[in-house]
Amino acid sequence: MKASEFKNKGIKFSLGDKEYELKFNMNTFCELEEVYGDINKAFDDLQNMKIKAIRALIYAAIKVEDETATLKGVGELLEVNDLERIGTAINEALSTAMPEAEENMGE
Repeated sequence: MKASEFKNKGIKFSLGDKEYELKFNMNTFCELEEVYGDINKAFDDLQNMKIKAIRALIYAAIKVEDETATLKGVGELLEVNDLERIGTAINEALSTAMPEAEENMGE
């Protein structure tokens, strides 16, 4: 699946005292690749719930909305007890962004 096949839809999630939209789109993927270096490695590490990958993805999503965001700043907002909630949000955002099965049937 290509980044361009994802729907431009996301989910709201809270981090610190702000609400953000976790959305998988081209901008998010570009930010993630910029930080992580290799987008495929980032997704492999996300599947394995590696903390570095989770921080990078959350940062990428926030950076798209807030140009002043920093990787360290996002890391300071994340807490270890947030990981399960954030993992659930990532899965929900992926499900929301996935193209519908019917849309791909004729292609």
